[in-house]
Amino acid sequence: MFNLFDLNDPQIWVAVSFILFFLLFGKFIWRKFSFFLDSKIDTINEEINLANELHQEAKELLSEEIKKYQSLENQIDSIIAEGKIKAQKLYNESKDKINNEIEKLEKSSLEKIKYLEQQTIDKIQEKVSKEALVITKKFLLESLDKENHLKLLNNSIQEVENTLSTKDKFIQ
Repeated sequence: MFNLFDLNDPQIWVAVSFILFFLLFGKFIWRKFSFFLDSKIDTINEEINLANELHQEAKELLSEEIKKYQSLENQIDSIIAEGKIKAQKLYNESKDKINNEIEKLEKSSLEKIKYLEQQTIDKIQEKVSKEALVITKKFLLESLDKENHLKLLNNSIQEVENTLSTKDKFIQ
């Protein structure tokens, strides 16, 4: 097997050279290796610090954006509320205008109806008067003789003259 003191064994010389190599260059290698590890640790610490700073900035930006979002939501809510108020106001104004127009139309319609009623009444009265005159004339022609007819005409003329002379007195 392995003999510890066999100087002809190449494994012993490899082990000895390995130990001598580390004894002679170990301090130098250890410094370089330690410097390399320290620089890596420093780099990693810087990256961690930078990541923490970026994380903190991201949190601040998120907080600002949340505030902006809430502000925008408040503005949107106020705009919607204002729009509802304006819409209700326009609705009420339109409703009032429509009601006023309806009242005007009703009033106009009632006036037209009254006017048409009055025209109809006037036409009916005119027809009744004409018919009454025709019937009276027919009755008088049939029932009166010439003598009574002349008396009646003379009496009517006398009444008209009396009425006119009375009116002339008031006018003067």
